[in-house]
Amino acid sequence: MPENAIASAHAFLRETFLNPVHDGAYQARYEHTLRVAQVGRQIARAEGLDEEALVIACLLHDVGYVRCRTAEDYDHHGVHCADMAREFLTGIGYDADRTEAICYGILIHTEREEDYPRPPTAMELSVCDADNIDRFDAFRFYLTLKNEAFDTQPPEQTIALCAQRVARYAGYKQLVLGTPTARRLWDECLDMMIGFYRRLQRQMEATLAEVDACR
Repeated sequence: MPENAIASAHAFLRETFLNPVHDGAYQARYEHTLRVAQVGRQIARAEGLDEEALVIACLLHDVGYVRCRTAEDYDHHGVHCADMAREFLTGIGYDADRTEAICYGILIHTEREEDYPRPPTAMELSVCDADNIDRFDAFRFYLTLKNEAFDTQPPEQTIALCAQRVARYAGYKQLVLGTPTARRLWDECLDMMIGFYRRLQRQMEATLAEVDACR
């Protein structure tokens, strides 16, 4: 087994995603993966989980994107990612039991709970949790706001969108997570977005009220 399996997994990830043949197509995916690994490390340390295994799983959770060709592939990319992770981990002589746990966590991160082949452990569930937390954290929120172009739409449209987002993110509070730490991080992300959209909605409503007051 390699002395630093995390470093080996990161090197494999870099070689796969940042290969010049892809012409930068996976740069954002690579950066997302690093953030997911950081969240996974945080969860593992707080919950007493196998930190090395969870960080490796997070580093490799999307590596199979390079094998995806169809919409079905992308929808269930965990299958391709688990296959590539298993090939890599077997190739470096990684522990068989930890390899199985890593690959299972990767496999199920794109699947519905009712389709899981077996009940997952907290470590295995944490791969999906870490992925979801990054998808709803500050950087992805920034990208969402960048695409909204609030300055180009009337206040009425912004108010309606804000109300929709608040309802949507409040609904996401019902998501079941694998650990209390993931629950806390998830709620922090949702609260950040809900708080922003509520404040923006109030600001736009006040803008319209001021128009009426000035008539």
